[in-house]
Amino acid sequence: MKSNNYLKARNKLIDMYIKSLEEGNIPWEKMWKTSAPISAISKKRYRGVNNLILSFIAQERGYKDNRWCTYVQMKRNNWNFIKSAKGQGVDVEFFSMYNKIDGKNYSIQEYNEIISQDPDRESEFRLNQKSYKVFNGDLIDGLVNNKEIPTEEIISNDYVENIIDNLDIAYEETGEEAYYIPSDDKVVIPPRKTFESNYSYYATQLHELAHSTGHESRLSRNINNKFGTEEYAKEELRAEISSSFLMQKFGLEYDERHLQNHKGYIKSWLKVLKDNPQELFNAITDSNKIVDYLEENSIQKNKNQVLESDLEMEMV
Repeated sequence: MKSNNYLKARNKLIDMYIKSLEEGNIPWEKMWKTSAPISAISKKRYRGVNNLILSFIAQERGYKDNRWCTYVQMKRNNWNFIKSAKGQGVDVEFFSMYNKIDGKNYSIQEYNEIISQDPDRESEFRLNQKSYKVFNGDLIDGLVNNKEIPTEEIISNDYVENIIDNLDIAYEETGEEAYYIPSDDKVVIPPRKTFESNYSYYATQLHELAHSTGHESRLSRNINNKFGTEEYAKEELRAEISSSFLMQKFGLEYDERHLQNHKGYIKSWLKVLKDNPQELFNAITDSNKIVDYLEENSIQKNKNQVLESDLEMEMV
């Protein structure tokens, strides 16, 4: 059963997104103006819903620190609030897979690896969800006096080129519009020289490459949708949130032209979220998969590499 804090955090995110869209703004745009939120203890990035809600609130409240921690973690480190932090805590959620046989909790990634190797073990696990209230580093004395400059990861040509190569996708820079053609498995964006900055150029590439992960040979989403339909708006939502996660990681921002183009979807996104708020979380779940897939394919892979064992077999 889902906890009250779990539901509260999700409902708050929905309310914030609907309010922002009603005001004519794109809510995840705020992510591009803040560093990716991380745990003050583990330094790991928050993902999915947690990333979106912490980034949104950091921008709303003007927090400069991207670190967050629980009250218990504060006390363990002998940290204290600078002033009253009543009402400043933010609910976040964490999922793990509990193994009923060995009594241990496994991360979702660990669980997926286990099941991929032995599908029959799926019945051993059950989903475990916990909610915590976290506080921003700007509110905590021990962190304010120990400021850390967020490490900014800079994107490179190799990052995107590796994705294009590894996905084996057709790619062209021509015209004045950016789009993905599912039937041709092809990404098209305007020539690089037409963008105001390298950042906006990469951001556009990542957005269209996010769409391409829906191809049946990859993550196989429903992407053959007619422009203007609800299903088209849902896929656009997934690509927008996915590319926002990546843009936040690299400190990227869309140029104004790209922003204006996507503001045309505001009305359709509003309808989707008001008709079925769960669609936001469906989109976030898919966005995590998209980001993980693109990250995995951002690493150079030698397609012509032959395993030593294969060579040995050929020599026999």
